[in-house]
Amino acid sequence: MSCRFFGVRVLVALSFVCVATFYSPAYAHYPLLDCRFGAEDSAQVYCSAGFSDGSKAPNVLMEVFSEDDEVVAQGRTNDRALFDFNRPDGAFFIIMDAGPGHVIEIPDEEVLQP
Repeated sequence: MSCRFFGVRVLVALSFVCVATFYSPAYAHYPLLDCRFGAEDSAQVYCSAGFSDGSKAPNVLMEVFSEDDEVVAQGRTNDRALFDFNRPDGAFFIIMDAGPGHVIEIPDEEVLQP
């Protein structure tokens, strides 16, 4: 066996070991948004943002739109991935925008009652 052939085999084996060691499959995750009305006498809506892998979503854009598509509230989740706003009159929907492929929209019908 020549030294050249041996060197190629070692290089291929080392490449395989490196790929097997450092390869970690990318698991897809999707955004989750849990919103609830405050107590019955409260006009607040409280939202908790996260991802399907269990991680939280701090500092993501949150927007609340009226049924006329006007922005009635907006902001970012805090460091605990929480966002709250005053309940608007009429129908509304909430959008969480955590970047491309990580946008979710929920209508007021999906906001949980106290």
